[in-house]
Amino acid sequence: MIRNYFKIAVRNIKRNYTISILNISGMAIGMACAVLILVWVQEEWSYDRHFENVDNLYRVVSSGGDGSLSAVTPGPLGPALKEEYPEIVRSSRYIPGNLLSFKKEDEFIEESVTIADKDFLKMFNIEFIEGDINSALNDPRNMIISEKISDKYFGNEDPVGKTLTLTELNLVFTITGVIKSPRNSHLLLDFLIPIEFRNELGSPLKSWFWACYNYIELKKETDSKIFENKIRDFLKKHVEESYPEISLQNIKTIHLFSSGKYTRDISGHGDITDVRIMGLIAVLILLIACINFMNLSTAQSARRVKEIGIRKVAGSNKRKIIFQFLGESLLIVFVANIIAMILVELMLPGFNNLTGKQLTINYHSTGLYLGLIAIVLFCGLLAGYYPALYLSSLKPLDTMKGVFTKNPGNAQFRRILVILQFSLSVLLIICTLIVRNQVEYIQNKNLGFNKDNIGYFVCNTGAQDIRLEGLKKELSNNPDILSITMGSNPVNIESAGMGTVDGFDWAGKNEDNDIPFYLLSGDADYARTFQLEIKKGRFFSSEFSTDNSAAIINETAAEMLGFKDPLGEILTTPWGSKLNIIGVVKNFHFKSLHCKIEPLIITMGTNASFFIRMKPEKIASTIDFVMKSFTSYNLPFRLNLHFLDDDFDNLYRTEQRMSKILDYFSVLTIIISCLGLIGLSLFMTQSRTKEIGIRKINGAKSGEIFSLLSGEYVMWIMISIIMACPFAWIIMDEWLQNFAYRINMSWWIFALAGVLALFIALLTISWQSYKAAWKNPVESLRYE
Repeated sequence: MIRNYFKIAVRNIKRNYTISILNISGMAIGMACAVLILVWVQEEWSYDRHFENVDNLYRVVSSGGDGSLSAVTPGPLGPALKEEYPEIVRSSRYIPGNLLSFKKEDEFIEESVTIADKDFLKMFNIEFIEGDINSALNDPRNMIISEKISDKYFGNEDPVGKTLTLTELNLVFTITGVIKSPRNSHLLLDFLIPIEFRNELGSPLKSWFWACYNYIELKKETDSKIFENKIRDFLKKHVEESYPEISLQNIKTIHLFSSGKYTRDISGHGDITDVRIMGLIAVLILLIACINFMNLSTAQSARRVKEIGIRKVAGSNKRKIIFQFLGESLLIVFVANIIAMILVELMLPGFNNLTGKQLTINYHSTGLYLGLIAIVLFCGLLAGYYPALYLSSLKPLDTMKGVFTKNPGNAQFRRILVILQFSLSVLLIICTLIVRNQVEYIQNKNLGFNKDNIGYFVCNTGAQDIRLEGLKKELSNNPDILSITMGSNPVNIESAGMGTVDGFDWAGKNEDNDIPFYLLSGDADYARTFQLEIKKGRFFSSEFSTDNSAAIINETAAEMLGFKDPLGEILTTPWGSKLNIIGVVKNFHFKSLHCKIEPLIITMGTNASFFIRMKPEKIASTIDFVMKSFTSYNLPFRLNLHFLDDDFDNLYRTEQRMSKILDYFSVLTIIISCLGLIGLSLFMTQSRTKEIGIRKINGAKSGEIFSLLSGEYVMWIMISIIMACPFAWIIMDEWLQNFAYRINMSWWIFALAGVLALFIALLTISWQSYKAAWKNPVESLRYE
């Protein structure tokens, strides 16, 4: 019997090959898109979940008096917690992002180095390829490198035992291990050196002022909530004049649940909102593909009613007919799934470029096949259930008499499906337009400073190197360099690990009003290079020796400090020095537009970062000049030139990628919907061929026939637009809440989405309507 059903299914696919091709194509495209998205979602969700004791690993975070959360805590905190609480098995401090320059024979190696305690290796069960986990970080001059770094710099050689020289301090490090860097983790472990190395730099983590990331591992039976309550006031009890509370964050939540929540956090996090939106898009695309299938299946069901009637007269029951139609549905979906996986392989490289990831399909994974089976069953049963149930419920006598063809229920259901399908498509179009507009708004918004045509590089020798001042003077003599400064990066201040500092004092300060300030430093050319605008007072000048103890605040800080005139007022720093306020700079965005502009203090002082404003038409020649000048000073590191506008773009890389992803998938959903409309309009024009002929014989014009055939679709699309708009508004309003500075959702965005959907739908069905409307009525009447 099953073999017979299979034969019938194949024969029906061949007989109605046009509808079958449309069905399989729409389902294959939908499934391919869904698989790609779900692979990305799985990749994001898997971050930091592969560690053995993942449920017992926590990052210690702190909350300030103003309610803000910080990812960093004092350096001595981790060891102090471990010493006092037996619930803690291990603790480790973690400091990533230290850009250091090493020398390997005659080759310079400039890489980001991570500093951590020895317990870090066992906490996160780091896998060693070479070396011993117990002794790899026993000495301050030991170094562990990742397998990727080993291949990059040592090739096939065994790096263990080889040395690298830190150029800045002329310190020799010995490589004691090669590890597999954890995949899908927020932890960066290409170069790893012991925390004791801080002693070599003269900045040990013994002071409660120095901050880093603290991780702890709890015993398995420990209730994290109870333990969190025990340690909440640890800093208040043990550190004088310290009020922040501390809490725990499980490492599984760091990647997806930290974005925009914590100050001074590790960069590169994902966002759970994006994961949810992408997951929703995958479901919507599958639903649109399934609706296509149901539409086309129910549309051609009239051609099979006599077959069903004969089967019932011959003794077939409802259950067998349902089984047959669901089997046909699953067969089509299975074929579509095979085509979909071929499409996935073809689309995967482009999708990786789009998402900035290196996703792969693991065909040895049992989970992959279980997932594909789930998708096939979901789509096959969802798409085939209604046609099977509806057709199996027909009475044999009615099907033989053709009563089915007069039943409006089938057609009404198709209308509902088309409206639902295009509602989902319009929803995606609206979301795409809003995301695109927000990204354009971000890119074009006045930041309060000019980021264009500024190249910069960081000097690993430190700002005290006297050669740097000579290099600055030489570069300044080039007429193609408009300005040059040594100072802090004003784009995303937290990318350099610089968060807020509280504990400042000033005249008239309310004891309960402890304002956390962000800090920047710059020389006398800082304002001119970044084209900052002074609202009151002046900027730093080399003519005033007292400017070494001066400060410039932004408008937000001036407002929060409460001075009628802040010029001349004194700020006392937490470390006891006095800063004289000499100017108020107009607010500028030193963080991403996800955040409001916060209080800022700029102090005078050189920084190891050079920022060079170049003439836009001379950038290439200016870069050559900078490289030659740099080389002539024989500095012990490699020049690594970046551009400030690239840093700015990196702040919104997620939003830019989201915009592009929505662009592509919106187009694909429209294509899937149009495939269904093509099949549906083909069926409806064929079923009304005789009616059209009679109308034309009675004087109906071709234009009237065209309007008759197309008008119903226009009404359906209009209903779809009305249904989609409120849902799109709710979803996008929630997404825009992530931005402190955002667009208003104007009515024209919704109107444009509606017009686009209507135009595409009419373009899709117009050919079939045109052929039917201009067909010779004699041919129409001879149709049967």
